[in-house]
Amino acid sequence: MKHRLLVWSPVVLVVLVIIGLVVPIVSTLQPDYYRRYPELGLRMDHWEVSTHSRISCGECHIEPGISGFAAFAAQSVPAFYSQLLYGPDDLNLLQAPTKDACQKCHTSFRSVAPSGDLRIPHRAHVEVLDMECVVCHEDMVHSVNRRGFNRPEMESCVDVCHDGDAASNACADCHTRKNTPESHERADWLQVHGDAAAYEDCASCHDWTPGYCAECHEKRPASHVGNWKTGHAGPAGERGDGCIVCHGGEEFCKQCH
Repeated sequence: MKHRLLVWSPVVLVVLVIIGLVVPIVSTLQPDYYRRYPELGLRMDHWEVSTHSRISCGECHIEPGISGFAAFAAQSVPAFYSQLLYGPDDLNLLQAPTKDACQKCHTSFRSVAPSGDLRIPHRAHVEVLDMECVVCHEDMVHSVNRRGFNRPEMESCVDVCHDGDAASNACADCHTRKNTPESHERADWLQVHGDAAAYEDCASCHDWTPGYCAECHEKRPASHVGNWKTGHAGPAGERGDGCIVCHGGEEFCKQCH
């Protein structure tokens, strides 16, 4: 009997070690595991109603290959036992998906957006420029942007690359339906655009920019400093109706005059 116990002891030990490793790894690959973390509950809700809910966490968040899985396992085992002993913390085991993980399902040959309005050469971004997909698709699955859907926003394109310096910011280079309107070429466009806004759909082009109007209208002209109050009559006469773009016409002047 004693001899039999000595034979079984190493086997039992090995089995316990395997279980002690397998259970944490399997557990940390389950979506419900992350719901116990307060910071991740809402993000899991977003994932659950997305098209990616049919894909396991590991498919996206673990780097393809043995080394990627080993790196995840090395983190997940201690994290699993830590949350058992001390409760959930702010540690997120699942890092942002790499482009290699995304390309297990998605090709880089796509160049047109679902709306048909955008030309987005994915191959140029992903393969030529070696960009990670999450640079553009930040809100892809686990969060929504300010418009309520998880698509890239134009602010990101402009802020990260398309500022006219690092990459082109010409509308027609990316958009198939948004050329600069003829009205914008008028010499007096700055003076009359306020009236045009009453019947033109400015948001069809400019809605992507938060505070687009405020960017200009909340800034004083460079001339409005120093002794402007005493010297403004001359420039006002030269500009004529130009002042009313901000000041609303004669009623504004009558407040002082």
